[in-house]
Amino acid sequence: MPADYHIHGLAHEGPPHTVERLLPYVEAARAAGLTEIGFADHDRYLDGIDFSVFPELERVTGMPIRAGLEVDFRPGKDHCRELAGRPWDYLIGSVHAIGDWDFDRPGQEAGFNAWDIDELYTTYFSLVAQAAATGIFHIIGHLDLIKIYGHRPQRPVLELAEPALKVIAGSGAAMEINTAGLCKPVGEIYPARELLERAFSLNIPVTIGSDAHAPGEVAREREQARELLRRVGYTCLATFCRQEMATEPID
Repeated sequence: MPADYHIHGLAHEGPPHTVERLLPYVEAARAAGLTEIGFADHDRYLDGIDFSVFPELERVTGMPIRAGLEVDFRPGKDHCRELAGRPWDYLIGSVHAIGDWDFDRPGQEAGFNAWDIDELYTTYFSLVAQAAATGIFHIIGHLDLIKIYGHRPQRPVLELAEPALKVIAGSGAAMEINTAGLCKPVGEIYPARELLERAFSLNIPVTIGSDAHAPGEVAREREQARELLRRVGYTCLATFCRQEMATEPID
């Protein structure tokens, strides 16, 4: 199977960024049958990432290691300047916050009560579209993360997400099938099937990511994601090396 590109080797703890710390993730990836692995720590830990660790991990394990980052997109922030000059293989653009509200952080659930749910979804997908429109990101992460606690819009979700999906299609970015949602209150892969079907019709390439924050979460529920992709019609997954996209068969 191709790569799992959404792995947080530093979890939510931050540096040090070392071979010894990341090695268990690579071992878990190999045990799961992956052909390569991509580390995409949160951008708040950017300054603590040691890029010399990745080639050393390749040497030790013999598995291709890709250097990524999950960027918490915020309008008005100069992400280009922040990310320039480093040897990225890929960048994941994600929306985790609306204003100063980190809606997916435990303890922040009450913030949903302040919103009309359709307005919230519209605002969220507008931010996703803005992230894709920058052209910075190679992968758009967990497209409908806003559903994390099970809040559903009154209007059809595809209607609300359609503008963002069209921007993603025009940007050339891939979209992530993120299995972490199966372990969240919503109990569902990101994105929902109807959004994935629309992505397929728009020829948006896809990756599968576990959003692992521990070695035991690498490649979790991957077969369920593969079956969903097959049912929708996808036959290939996007892969990345030195910011160039290629494809590998799902099987």
